[in-house]
Order: sequence, then structure tokens, then C-alpha cells
Amino acid sequence: MKTTSLEIQMLDSLIDEPKRTRTAATTVGIADMTEEQHRAYKAKLQRESRKAIAKKKSVGDLPFNTETTRDALADAAISLLASNANGADAIRAHLASVFPDKSGVPFTVSARARSGELKTKLPGRPAK
Repeated sequence: MKTTSLEIQMLDSLIDEPKRTRTAATTVGIADMTEEQHRAYKAKLQRESRKAIAKKKSVGDLPFNTETTRDALADAAISLLASNANGADAIRAHLASVFPDKSGVPFTVSARARSGELKTKLPGRPAK
């Protein structure tokens, strides 16, 4: 249900506070922007987004997105391979299926994880 101007005036009269005035500056909607204004607007949003993500990363608060999820899964795989824990065989089998013509890849990756040459990317527990 849409509120009419008369209803707003009636509601304002019931409130003891002084009538509010609109002080917002006139803005340009996205549909009304020129191509140059739209590019500048998008660039500003991207800068702000990157700045916010960098700030969160600096205090250890990572965004939940595809990139950080993949990094976390890769870190988990490195940790499992480094410790030869349950699941390491499944990771080696997957590596073998991804690189079928290179039979040494699963063993090389496992050795690099154990030696510490493969390091985890995200903050948290290091590979053991």
C-alpha cells in the first residue's frame, strides 16, 4: 500500500517533533549517468570494495567468496598431504586423475607438502 502525501502530513501532525525537511542533495540515477560518469562510479565502488577486503584481510577476517574458499580447500589439501592424514590418498588419487600422463605428480606434490615447499596461503594453521 502506497502512502500518500496527505497521509504523511497527517502522521507528521501527530508527532511532537518538528516537521522534517528534505536536505538530501539531488543525485543522478545510474540510468541517467553518462558512460564516463558510470565508469567513474563503478571504479569508485571497486576501490571501496578492494579497500574493505584489504582491511578485513589485515585483521584476519576473510570474505567468504569463491577465491577464499578455493584457497582454504587448497590449504586443507596441503595440510592433509603434509601429515599423510586420512584423506591424503583421495587427494593423491585426484591429482593422478587431473594429470593422467604424469604419474609422478601425486608423489612430488606430497613430498613438497611434507618438506614445507608448498605453503598454505591463508592465515591459520600451517601445514604439518
